[in-house]
Amino acid sequence: MHADVPPAFHFVLAQAPTPPVSSRLEVPPQPATEVRSESMVGTHPMLVMGTPEAAFLWPLATFTPPDNLQLFISAKLVHPAWKTRKPDFSSGSYTLQADAPFDLAAVRDGKLKSLKVSISKAGAASPEWKGVEVQVKAIPWHSQLHPRSASVPRLLYRVFGSPGNTFLVHELSGSPDFHHVLKVKFKDRSFTAEQLALGPLVDVNDMPNVRGARLKLGDSPQGTLLDEKPVSFKVERELLFHEVVAP
Repeated sequence: MHADVPPAFHFVLAQAPTPPVSSRLEVPPQPATEVRSESMVGTHPMLVMGTPEAAFLWPLATFTPPDNLQLFISAKLVHPAWKTRKPDFSSGSYTLQADAPFDLAAVRDGKLKSLKVSISKAGAASPEWKGVEVQVKAIPWHSQLHPRSASVPRLLYRVFGSPGNTFLVHELSGSPDFHHVLKVKFKDRSFTAEQLALGPLVDVNDMPNVRGARLKLGDSPQGTLLDEKPVSFKVERELLFHEVVAP
């Protein structure tokens, strides 16, 4: 997807004075949760990040079943070929596909903790690894999508990953919207595993939540890590960009 990546850029988050309540970031109210019996059984393609020992999975959610569950998965990946040389899934864009349909809601609820998948590099004609075992460790964050959800007006990213391997993930809020995942390296601070599990939000100041305003390699926008002090980091790689529109 991104074979040649330009040098990473510095992205400085400027802490603005606390605004009055009337001007603070507001997320539109979402429709009331409905009791539904929709099936979430499918093969659920996912972006793969990190390493086999500390992998992070981002399902390519949509606004319709069975893929209308948005979640971040912490997992361990096991394959016989990795006993001597382990791949770095953040060095490029890798996706996985389950060998058989499974219930994504069962993964969210902790009822399904293991499944077999194939992993492919973006643009490859065939999988690079087959029969990979996914061992689910935790679900740091999840959200149910609804086709009538109102889009968040501001451009927001969540910080996820591990203390040494961090990512910015743009979640879906309303239609139209887009998946966008970046590998980043923070310069002046470190996050604990507990802090990353909360998925802290980065608000890109004065930028609307539209595809043309998304973070790009080479940009130097200003932003705010909500409720935190100023931070600076490098964007090292763009791993995924994918638009999603409700039918």
